[in-house]
Parts: sequence; structure tokens; C-alpha cells
Amino acid sequence: MGSRSKLDQEVVAPSGLPFKAIFTGKLRRYFSWRNFVDPFLLILGFFQSLGIMLRFKPDVVFSKGGFVSVPVVLAAALFRKRILLHEADSTMGLSNRICSRFAETICISFPNVATGKKVQFTGNPVRSSILGGSKEKGYKLTGFNAEKPVLLVWGGSLGALEVNDLLARDFDQIVSVFQVIHVTGKGKETKLEHANYKQFTYLEDELKDIYAITDMVFGRAGANSLYELALVQKPNVLLPLKINKDQELNAKYFEDHGGSIVLKDEKLFKLLNGLWQNEAQREAMKKSLKELSRPHATEELADLILS
Repeated sequence: MGSRSKLDQEVVAPSGLPFKAIFTGKLRRYFSWRNFVDPFLLILGFFQSLGIMLRFKPDVVFSKGGFVSVPVVLAAALFRKRILLHEADSTMGLSNRICSRFAETICISFPNVATGKKVQFTGNPVRSSILGGSKEKGYKLTGFNAEKPVLLVWGGSLGALEVNDLLARDFDQIVSVFQVIHVTGKGKETKLEHANYKQFTYLEDELKDIYAITDMVFGRAGANSLYELALVQKPNVLLPLKINKDQELNAKYFEDHGGSIVLKDEKLFKLLNGLWQNEAQREAMKKSLKELSRPHATEELADLILS
């Protein structure tokens, strides 16, 4: 089950799993005219969820949080279904805090999120397929070669204009040292051009081949992205979304544990080039990322659901 956004449906479609879209309303803690509309959408979503529960008759409801989860979990609780929550970020979101009182188990990605008998530290599930990339395919896809280091730049699944702008500002210097793979996000394509620059709006199956040739990464600090970087052990520079406290705390946790560097007031090129020139620092980051990774998180969550 998910929201009525096209993105939700597009992400699920390749799996072949049945998808049910419901109305949702965001639980905002700031003024917006939508605050007057969204409570009614939440109520509508709750009744839709009740209908789906009656037809599908689930034994277990697994929720990843977000505002779409609230009506689903409330409906599941009403029917006394077994509920398992997972919190991806380093702080528990409002939706998961509401849903947690109805959950039998609360799984967390960061060990400092919560404590209690219900809580289990599983880490964040990451697709293991990203480890099976081919350098040959990666170089063919990009037109790059092994003579220069490869920098992967991204702004999360939707892209980030701030990341794109910082890259553009130092572009000439960056492409003089790195071959750059830039995942811009749909609708955020750039006009940058260079033999050492290749942009994609989005990467799915090809990402594993891109990781295979990537030496360093610059991008956002979403939990999914960070745990992917931990699994593939790629030294990275992070620019957390300023209006997203979760990303700032995620980035701080990884930086405090030696797995990342957070871009603050430094010039982007200076920081990237300094990291590339310091092989000892990069090797130390790889070791820290390996320690931060939870490669068996998916299996742990599956075992919990089955049990």
C-alpha cells in the first residue's frame, strides 16, 4: 500500500507486487493551507485501509513510516493485526511515533534512535545486488576509463538543485581531476558539458555498474543512500538537506563514526580534491563504512516478519 503519487506506483511496478493507493494527508507541524484539508484525506485513507484489510486479510503489516503509514497502521490495529515498524533515520519521525504504540516490534537503522523491549537494531535494508556490478559495463555506460578517478554526484531519488548548483560552481576544476557521473533527478537536468562529465536523470539496475567504477561520492544524506555507501564502502562528502533534520543527524552520525565528511563552509572542489589526494584518509573511511554497514539487515527484517 502506498500514496496516490505516480512515484510510489512506478517504484513498486517492476516488482510485480499488487499495489493499492490510498488518500493521505501529511502531519505538518507548521502552518499550511493544506492543514485544513489533510485531516479529511487521512480519514478517507483510514476507511480505504479498512476495506483493503477486509479484502486482503493480512497476517502481518510491515510499515516503513511516513504519513501514508498512519491510516494503514490504525486500520491494522483495529483488526488486531501483527504490526512491525521500521525507522530508517537517526530520529523517529512523527508518523512512526504515532504508530509505535500499536506495534509489536520497532526496528531501527541507527542504534541511538530508541530503546525499550519493543526495539531491535537491525540496520537499514539495502539491496545486495549493488555489490554485483561490472566495471566493464560501467565504463561502457559512461564512456569513461580507468585513467582518472570517478566521482558520483547525486541528490537523492528526486535530485537536488543545491547539489547541482555546487557542482556547476566548481565544474571546471572538478572535471580537471575527476570523471563525473551526475544523477540529476527528473526535471533537474543541467546544461553542463565535458568529455569527463556524464549525466543521468535516474539510475536503477545500472547503479551497481556505476558503483563498480566509482571512487568517491558527493550527495545528500538520506538513510538509504548512506547505508548503500556503507555497503559498497565508497568514501563520500555529504550535503544534508538543510530543512531536513533527519538528514543532518544521519550525516553527523556517519561523520562522527569516520564514514563521511560533511560539507560546511569549505569550497567543494578543495574538499573533494583534498580527500582524493589523501589515500590514508580514504582507506580509513572505507574501514569505518564497513563497520557501519549492516549487510544482513534485509534478512533480519524478513526473519522478524516470518516469526
